[in-house]
Amino acid sequence: MQYIRLGSSGLKITQLTLGTALTIGTEIINVSSAGKIINTAWEMGIRSFDTSNNYGMGGAEKMLGRIMKQFNRQEFVLSTKGSWPVGDSPYERGLSRKHIVRAVDDSLKRLDTDYIDLYYAHRYDSETSIEEICRTFNMLIQSGKILYWATSEWPAEALSQCHDICSKLLLEKPIAEQFIYSYAVIKAERNGVIDFCRSHDVGTLGFSPLCQGFLTGKYKSGIPEGSRISKSRAINYDKTANFYAQNKSRIDYFIDTCDKYNADYTAAALQYCINKNIYPVFGASSPEQVIMNVKASEETLPGKLWKDLDSYETGSI
Repeated sequence: MQYIRLGSSGLKITQLTLGTALTIGTEIINVSSAGKIINTAWEMGIRSFDTSNNYGMGGAEKMLGRIMKQFNRQEFVLSTKGSWPVGDSPYERGLSRKHIVRAVDDSLKRLDTDYIDLYYAHRYDSETSIEEICRTFNMLIQSGKILYWATSEWPAEALSQCHDICSKLLLEKPIAEQFIYSYAVIKAERNGVIDFCRSHDVGTLGFSPLCQGFLTGKYKSGIPEGSRISKSRAINYDKTANFYAQNKSRIDYFIDTCDKYNADYTAAALQYCINKNIYPVFGASSPEQVIMNVKASEETLPGKLWKDLDSYETGSI
C-alpha cells in the first residue's frame, strides 16, 4: 500500500482510505463484524480511516473509535467531519464556532481519542462568514484537538475565498478537499473544484469511487442480493438506484470498455481515480470487499484502456 502526501502539507495517508458511511455504525452495528472489516483493512496496509459525526448519528464514530483502540494511535490517520445536521436545533448544524467547537468535542468523546488528525468542514455553510470558519478551525488546531483541517463538497468560489482569507490573516489553510468522484460522476472536473485544488496544491480525495457499486458490474444482470439497493430499506438509504438513471451513459461506456480489454471493473474504477491523484474513500460491508478493493487497486491493467476511457465525451453529467 503506497502512502501519498496530502497537498502541500506534511500529512501522509494511504492511497486507499476506508470510509464508514452507510456501513460501520449504520448497516453494521455488530462490533465483531465491524472489527473484522477494519482488521482486514489494517492487514492489507490501509492506515487511513474516514468517518463523520452524522454517520449513524454518532454510531460510526463510536464503533470506529472502539475498534481502533487496539492499534498504536501514531500509526494511522483518523478523519471525521462536522457541519451536517445532527439534531433539530440551529446550534446542531453548520460551521458556526458555537456548533463546530462542540461538534469536535463530541467527536473526540465518541472516538475516544485525544486528537483528530484531519477534520473536515462537511459542506459549505453560507450563513457563517468564511473568516469565522477559518479562525475557528485554526483555533482548534492551536488547541491540539485537530492537527489539520479540510473541506468536503465545497464550491470552487468558497474554496478560493477561504484560501485568500487564510493567506491574508496568516492562518493555516485546509489541506484537502473531499468530493464525490468516480468515472461515472465527474462534476468536480466541471465545476472548477479540481482545477482549484491542483492550482493551489490542495489534496483531493473522492468518495463513492465505485459509483455505489455500478462500476463493479454487480448490477449488469439485475439487483443482486446483499447489494445496497436490495438493502435500501434496511439501511434507510434509497438514492443508489438513482445513480444509474443519472449517469447511465458513462456507466455503460465504462462497463463496455472494460469488457473490450477484459479488464477488472473494480480495478479500473479505483485506478481511474488514483491516476488522477484523486484518492479513493471506499466503503465495505465485508472483509472480502476490502481485500478485493486493495488487490484491485494494485492490479496491472492495459494502457490502452485509459486512452479509451478518457476519450469519452459528454455534456450530460
